[in-house]
Amino acid sequence: MERLLCQVCGEPADRNEQGWLFLDWRRPDSPRTWPERSITSMPPLCVEHARVSVRQCPFLRRAEYAVLRVRKPQLYGVSGTLYQLADTGWHTSENDVLSPYSSPRLPGMLASRLHRQLRGVMVVDLP
Repeated sequence: MERLLCQVCGEPADRNEQGWLFLDWRRPDSPRTWPERSITSMPPLCVEHARVSVRQCPFLRRAEYAVLRVRKPQLYGVSGTLYQLADTGWHTSENDVLSPYSSPRLPGMLASRLHRQLRGVMVVDLP
């Protein structure tokens, strides 16, 4: 995600003058402007693996998704598990908590995913 590599093969994701190739789906917490300003933890894709994903991913068969070109996939924050220190050691308190870079850091977070906000989005056909 950090280097905008394909989430399947790890090679450079497809990018043209319209932007990087992403798949995104509508979620209950998606912004009204979806897919513009959507926050995702899913890295972009190369063309080959975007095609494979659309054909084979069971989740995409059930979800409202879009093929996107994104000019500005801006780093947004991280998500992970929150830990609290107690008399008996560290204990988990919450899982999958999103911590935007624009907010104060959450103490005791073990981050596991990097998130980007998709800006400059154009819905396109699968190449």
